[in-house]
Amino acid sequence: MSFISLFTKTNMNRSELQENLIQNILDDMDMNGLMQLAYDYMDESYGKYSDDELKEEAKEYYPHLLD
Repeated sequence: MSFISLFTKTNMNRSELQENLIQNILDDMDMNGLMQLAYDYMDESYGKYSDDELKEEAKEYYPHLLD
């Protein structure tokens, strides 16, 4: 069954399906799962920072890390 026929059959568009899927996944997660998800997201995001950008971020929020 293609996505188009799935959306037509359920009267749901991609945006609604994606929202519902995400909401159900989050509802089923425990705190450890949510913490891992947050860590993975932040690790990926900070991995894109330059060294200077990362230092500035640390300086602004946690300056003791640079001591």
